[in-house]
Amino acid sequence: MRWLYSFIAILVLVWLSWFGWWSLGRTPEQQVLARQIAFLAAVEDRDWDEAKSMLTTDYSDDYGHDRDSAVDDASTILGGFISLTVKPEVVFKQVLPELAMLKVKIQMEGRGLGMSDVVVGQVNAMTQPWFFHWHKKGRWPWDWKIVQIHHDELRLPQ
Repeated sequence: MRWLYSFIAILVLVWLSWFGWWSLGRTPEQQVLARQIAFLAAVEDRDWDEAKSMLTTDYSDDYGHDRDSAVDDASTILGGFISLTVKPEVVFKQVLPELAMLKVKIQMEGRGLGMSDVVVGQVNAMTQPWFFHWHKKGRWPWDWKIVQIHHDELRLPQ
């Protein structure tokens, strides 16, 4: 029975070591890049609650969106996809301890109904990267939140 307690203690120590490194041992750059991947994975999975949780409550962009309307529009535009793959390439990053800006080129693959092919075509035709402005709103690595998303070539109907 003593060996079982020792084994459990070792497992707990290994888990605590891993969690300590994962949560406190990564640089701000590693943290924000991990959050960027997680955000795009949420969009790819159309997990709108998760995507919304990664936007600041005061999110706003040049297209007139706030946090709720940005997620609502994204869910409408991407809602017809049956399968969706987002392929990001970070082409520029500027990361400070609590602020970050990432420029990310995005390519998409997907199949779906309605305007899915048009969306894929338009996104893949964009030559400039997307701008993701991040702000760390707490002390934990998962406290990085998106303040704004922008793309110079994106034109939304008014």
